Amino acid sequence: MTGDLPDIKDIYRRSFIIGSGFFTVALIEPMYSAYIPLMLADHLQSSVKVGAVLSALNLIAPLVIPIFAALSDRTSTRIGKRMPYIIAFLPPAALALAFVPVAAQLHLSWLVGALVVMNFLRHAARGPVVSLMPDLVPPNQRSQANGVINTMGGLAAITATVALAPLITVQVLIPGVGLTRRVLPFWIIAGLIIASTVFLFMNVREALAGPTPRAHTTPSLRSALSGIARSGPGGAVPILAAVLLWFLGWKLITPFITLYARDYLGAGEAAAGLSFGMLAISQTLFAVPSGIIAARLGRRRVISAALGVLTAVGAAMFANHQLAAFSSAAGLYPFWALLFVMGLAWVVLITNCLPMLWDLGGLGTVGLYTGLYYFASQTALVVGPGIGGAVIEYIGYGGLFVGFAAVMLGARMLIKDRPTA
Repeated sequence: MTGDLPDIKDIYRRSFIIGSGFFTVALIEPMYSAYIPLMLADHLQSSVKVGAVLSALNLIAPLVIPIFAALSDRTSTRIGKRMPYIIAFLPPAALALAFVPVAAQLHLSWLVGALVVMNFLRHAARGPVVSLMPDLVPPNQRSQANGVINTMGGLAAITATVALAPLITVQVLIPGVGLTRRVLPFWIIAGLIIASTVFLFMNVREALAGPTPRAHTTPSLRSALSGIARSGPGGAVPILAAVLLWFLGWKLITPFITLYARDYLGAGEAAAGLSFGMLAISQTLFAVPSGIIAARLGRRRVISAALGVLTAVGAAMFANHQLAAFSSAAGLYPFWALLFVMGLAWVVLITNCLPMLWDLGGLGTVGLYTGLYYFASQTALVVGPGIGGAVIEYIGYGGLFVGFAAVMLGARMLIKDRPTA
């Protein structure tokens, strides 16, 4: 890959190569969400204690991602500025991931230690991995490229929940440990991550992508942050506040989708699981089109429209929730349809927000803006489920849907009527 201006076919080729790395890393998320709570519950008899450990582990991401994303802006080596972090952190993260189900059989302290190490390593690599794309793709084509990468992420979610999940019951004989289940999918994902790291290293010539020397493109961290803080309504601060709000709304609902479908709408566990699959399917289908549409109409405009759709979805979920107790016309199938629409609108946000932030800076601040984006989104990951659980406990699921609509409307207020991006 060179610094020459690429055509659209080359953009998609580059995006596929970078997306292959994102695909394997994204495989971790659904397996982590599905099985780490079960592993912790084997040792901790209280759901409150399980939730506390998970929340503590979730704190790693907003603390680690911004640091290493910003550091990669200021790194200069013969293999580039992002690649050293990728090859230093991803293979050890894979090994730590492979050890997690083994540690779960040994002792709680081993399991928590393995999870801390694995989360630190994978999040240290995440910012540099995501920052590879804007280093290699011109600003006006980043939405299309990010659409390809998010499609790969959606395929990863489908792969983990459809292809690998059935292998979770296979028992493997481990010397010194004995027959161990929940191992094989983790080992397969670990192998794919290592293979992906090699593939990225062999196919991405990052050092040739930068058109100007690092010293002329990278401001000091203090001056960059000061400029962001002073940027006003047309700068990054309102966008980052909107990111925090819409991820908060997302995390109010998504951790409880299967529980709601099973316990309130009366779905079986398989059907309840398919409810979550509606999000993955629609996101995978619409990721690339959402980037193309944003390139034609403007990123801020389509993000504002998507937030309006999500506000309406929250209101419609509340209406369906109220009607489900009285009418057979409401309930599970309308809920699925709303989840499908929710996934379509959501992928517009995650495909186009980062390119909009990258446009506010230059190549020298790509990692910094990536880190700030993940700080906002991952902070919502920490607090969202707790707030959602409290809403369900004291108000009920109806309050959850109203809250979702409210925060999406608040995010739209921050995004709309600003300078076009």
